Amino acid sequence: MGKTGFWQRNDLSLLFLLSIFMNGFETGGYQAALLYIGQEFDLSIGQQGILASVQLFATMIAPLLLGPLADRIGKKIMLVLFTATRVLSAAVIMLATESLLFAVGIFTLGFACSIVQYVAIAGMQDAYPLTRNRRMGYITAMFALGAVAAPLAVGISMEGPGGWRSFFLLSGLIFLLLTVGLVRTEFLPRELLAVDVQDVSSKGMYGKGVAFLCLIMFLYVGVENGVCFFLSNFMLDTLASARGYLALSLFWLAMIPSRFLCGLFAKHRSRLIYIAPLGAALMLALLTVVQSELMAFVVVFALGFFCGGVYPNVLTYVADFAGGRTATVTAAITVATGVGATIISAIFGFLHAGFGFTGAFLILAVFLGMDGLVAWFVPRLRP
Repeated sequence: MGKTGFWQRNDLSLLFLLSIFMNGFETGGYQAALLYIGQEFDLSIGQQGILASVQLFATMIAPLLLGPLADRIGKKIMLVLFTATRVLSAAVIMLATESLLFAVGIFTLGFACSIVQYVAIAGMQDAYPLTRNRRMGYITAMFALGAVAAPLAVGISMEGPGGWRSFFLLSGLIFLLLTVGLVRTEFLPRELLAVDVQDVSSKGMYGKGVAFLCLIMFLYVGVENGVCFFLSNFMLDTLASARGYLALSLFWLAMIPSRFLCGLFAKHRSRLIYIAPLGAALMLALLTVVQSELMAFVVVFALGFFCGGVYPNVLTYVADFAGGRTATVTAAITVATGVGATIISAIFGFLHAGFGFTGAFLILAVFLGMDGLVAWFVPRLRP
């Protein structure tokens, strides 16, 4: 039943938003802390890379193994269980005295975060059927906000006696509070559809539509990871700039207003879904011809702004195609993002060897152009 009053309507939404914020917080924090973790455990760059891939692998396989489960046993059970698992994983990470135990903790954390990611998004869609498209912009913005805030938290942690472990202590405490909040909150719809509004869930899952959404995210996240992993190298190689880290921060920062705006203008989703990847394609192509560091910063910010619009607009179509199985479809999209990130990041080295950074980024821009073409068809699909 729908609820009245701001808190009564939005209590569940705030828990979902905080859950996704913490996913971004964990992701950005782990990336920022990896250098210090490697120093403590005396890891080479290659070993640090393997440690980083442990989390990515866990993120990819979690929805493969448990994707449809939330639609069968309930989203509350899944969120409570895996948010509590994040508390346990944070404890393992804090107590780790060698890299193998740390890897176990970070694998568990990555696995749990992946489950929370797709279940929280699906839960938001189910609980708020009237405003779900707008809320998709807000919930994806929270991930970017967490990713931007986390390096600051890591920096503060490194000034204290606990070092990087203090960051995971803070995370664990927030996860504990989240677990309590989720247990105490009812997972009932906060909005009710009018009787004359068509219920698309009665038609069953629309496989073609789901496949298109997965393909969009496969291409987009693959390109995003390729750009993010090698942006600093590109800046150094083509512009002799050692401030690629600043460009990367601008890229992620731009996603926050972008995703909030996607939420505000969700009624235009049928156009935004293809404008976002096409705009990103143009910005990435433009980046390959800039001649100054300052202009590169401007273009990278614009690139992040357009990239930020892809994910929330894709999510607005989940309920249209899911046939009531929102967690299953969101899990499939999550798998596609992991596979795209793995494959396209892996082939970037070969693209660089053959065409250099400029040529490789141009090829990634073509991928984004293809992404825009695929996205153009989505609003024209009918379950």
